[in-house]
Amino acid sequence: MLAKRYRLTKHGSFNYVYRKGTPKRRGVITLCFVAGGKGVKVGFSVPNKVGKAVYRNKVKRRMRAIVQSRIRALKPSQLVFSAGKGACDMSYGELCETMEKLLAHSGLLK
Repeated sequence: MLAKRYRLTKHGSFNYVYRKGTPKRRGVITLCFVAGGKGVKVGFSVPNKVGKAVYRNKVKRRMRAIVQSRIRALKPSQLVFSAGKGACDMSYGELCETMEKLLAHSGLLK
């Protein structure tokens, strides 16, 4: 599980990232980020379009696991990963590759 100090939890924090952040999209995954700050904060958004609760939670668990394994390699920033329709059909490997490419393309890796 992703440690609490790395999580975006407040609705206002998500709104700040969406309003001030830079969006990058690859396939059905979107990364919106604001670089800088004191540390890394990550949030996940999986809307009802993706599927029922079982599938939405599965996608969120996978995205959390991917970020957790790479959290030390991220520059200080606030990130929100959003999944679109079709994300539940992606394998763990495909999701991992997509998220890594988004992080690398946005310049958030150390």
